[in-house]
Amino acid sequence: MLLDDYIKKDLLWSELPTEVQIFLNNDEEEYDARILVYFLQNQLEYGGKLITKRKIVGGLKITPFGYYRSIVYRTMLAESSYDRIPNFTAAACYQVLGIGRNEYIDLLNTYKGLICSPQSDLKEPPSVILNNLLPKVPLDCKTLEPWFIVRVGSVSLNDVESSRPEEKALLDKIIDNDVALNAEARELYSCPGLRVSDVPIELLQQLYRRGLIYFDVPIFDDDCISVPTLDGFIMNRITGDSCETMLYKIFVSLDPRSCVRDLAVDLGVQTEFVRNAASIFCRLGFAQKSESKGAVHVSFDNPSSEDPCGNIRDSQGSLESPAHGHTDVHLKKIAFIFDSTITAYLMLGNLSADLKKHSVTMFEVGKLTGHSLEAFYKKLSAVSQLREQDVGIYYEHARCLSETMCSIARSYSVSEDTTSLNLDSFDLLRCGSLESLEPVTRSRILTKNYDLLVCMAPLSYEEAQVFDESWPLVIGPPTSEASSPWFRFFVCCAASKAGTQLSTQTRRNFGTESCTMPGMLLCRGSRLDCLPAPLSCFSHFLVTSWDHDPVFMDIYTLFNAVNDLILTSPVFIQAYDDEEDGDPLLQRFLPLPLSQKFLEESGKNLRWLRNLSEKVDLTSLVGFLSLLVPDSTEKTEDSTLDSASAARQAPAYQANTSQFFENTLVNPRAVISESEFAQILASGRPICLLTMHMGIPLFNLALNKAVFAGITTLSSTGEEHNGLLSSGMRGSLSKANKMLRSQLRTFIREVGGMYVKINSSYDATGTAERKNIASTWPLPTKSYCCTDDGLSIWNE
Repeated sequence: MLLDDYIKKDLLWSELPTEVQIFLNNDEEEYDARILVYFLQNQLEYGGKLITKRKIVGGLKITPFGYYRSIVYRTMLAESSYDRIPNFTAAACYQVLGIGRNEYIDLLNTYKGLICSPQSDLKEPPSVILNNLLPKVPLDCKTLEPWFIVRVGSVSLNDVESSRPEEKALLDKIIDNDVALNAEARELYSCPGLRVSDVPIELLQQLYRRGLIYFDVPIFDDDCISVPTLDGFIMNRITGDSCETMLYKIFVSLDPRSCVRDLAVDLGVQTEFVRNAASIFCRLGFAQKSESKGAVHVSFDNPSSEDPCGNIRDSQGSLESPAHGHTDVHLKKIAFIFDSTITAYLMLGNLSADLKKHSVTMFEVGKLTGHSLEAFYKKLSAVSQLREQDVGIYYEHARCLSETMCSIARSYSVSEDTTSLNLDSFDLLRCGSLESLEPVTRSRILTKNYDLLVCMAPLSYEEAQVFDESWPLVIGPPTSEASSPWFRFFVCCAASKAGTQLSTQTRRNFGTESCTMPGMLLCRGSRLDCLPAPLSCFSHFLVTSWDHDPVFMDIYTLFNAVNDLILTSPVFIQAYDDEEDGDPLLQRFLPLPLSQKFLEESGKNLRWLRNLSEKVDLTSLVGFLSLLVPDSTEKTEDSTLDSASAARQAPAYQANTSQFFENTLVNPRAVISESEFAQILASGRPICLLTMHMGIPLFNLALNKAVFAGITTLSSTGEEHNGLLSSGMRGSLSKANKMLRSQLRTFIREVGGMYVKINSSYDATGTAERKNIASTWPLPTKSYCCTDDGLSIWNE
């Protein structure tokens, strides 16, 4: 048990176990100091030797409206930015006060104008001016559910005297139900109190606006919570707030098939934390109980057209009283892992207003499942069918994502009907949201809920660091190092079968020989004054610094840019030329997995393919090889492409830019089939390897379909199918992933890669175990240059 746990339990020094006292050097003052540090880190109230707990005291006339109004009041009085209000607090302020980001800015500008204008004759102090600008009464509650419990607030004698007879009767009824319930009612409601569905909604809102009642949102250990499509969510995340961090951790982990008790176990936190957090999410309308049954009050069945609460969710599942418990059968699902690139494209692509709402959910919650996923697929497939849309990266990503969801869902469908899809066995997960969880918690949740993870390719380097070998079977990077610059360097060296000696012969022309594009790895702190001879003949390069995606540079900007980057991070440089002997070189993609026959025949004449296949199982791993191939428009024609497609052929890199957008190649001609590959190879034209990506590509529809076609071909062997992959392919993919992890880590150790050990941020304070934690990616300790002629240490 960690020292934090003893502090949370309010244990005195004399109550601590002997081993903990020994850990603290038998010093009671040391324990007091650790308690103080815990108070500072978690922003709690310190009361001497132990943390003082805040208790809610009734009858103080503190209403939700007054509480959130005071937050906005203090923030505006200090003229602070709206971003200083934590996310979920900002959402509550918007629902209770009607003050969102735009309203806050307008009010703040008005307030500043009144107190700063030289023409102003106002005599009141700023606090009075601001108080007059803020709302005086709360808005009607718009997120009510029938199972919410109505509680009486602080009701004075004057409040009772000014109430109408029906309001007095309702207050008496609320008080009576809050005090005592018969046994039958307790069993039905599972919580003392009067439900919202038992009260006329108009009368309820009147008492709420006067601050005489509030709503309790009861959550129990057996309740299952799901997150619908977010509407009105305020992206206002701040750092350094322990409460906000805990809320987000629970928010991104909510699953409609896991009850509160199970979720607390998965997260390693107290059940009370999860219950309280789920209650907040339901109160804000960001979550709902998954399973419901029971009667619905007539005022909810037929809401008045004038009722401001008429937008209460009217689906039967959310209006009915929830039943406790969850499904007995917990079948594992398949998850498609994406990064923030997809959410950005859906937000910025102007494809559909509804898609923007779903993209907010995908980014903030990090997951789409159940009815939300079905609604998202319908909107996405509708966009994909608009033929008049311009073919751009936004539209292409939407089409690819729709096709990917369709292909995965059909693999799990027992029906041959292709008009409707069952997405019950499928979830969408955002890689960045998984990063907010601890590695152990992340692996525990993924292993519990999924038996196969399918990743988009390429994943951004920053978000791909979460991958771990303890995850379920992965179609994609089997480890975080496989999504790092180390993997680009590994592919470069493995394909060239680099030895220990480096030839200094300058070779500018490839001639008829295919090769691997040379590269060099520079450790942090080194300096680049000149290029090694094998790289000095190139004019364009891909520069990849740690934690960042590749950047396209020419020789004129290379040295200054690299020397700036290398001050803070290692850098991998790889040659990338756009022409050969006057002919343009185009970037093409060869889908994986490869057929065994193709690999054997092409490997005889292509050294880099033969060498790479010895280190990486290209017949089992799913993804694509990125190649540089001479323009074959006139020499090799793909019968599946029409003249219009050929006319749209474009260079594979973004000319005259400082960025390298590999995921913008939407042209179907960028995909090279095994037959076309063999024809080019037979013609004696060079085919140069750039790198390799694992996963399902979402930037090119033709490549996406080709990858799924390869999976289907290898899985159609008459073996038993378990979703997307056959049993045999699952076994071969698992072996290939294990082989790649072993080969990659062995390579990193051999070239001097070092996993830097850093002390836990809690070590110095004693609030965590004293142990070393390895950084995600190892750091190079030596600089290397790799070409077809070998691998050697590069000295400045």
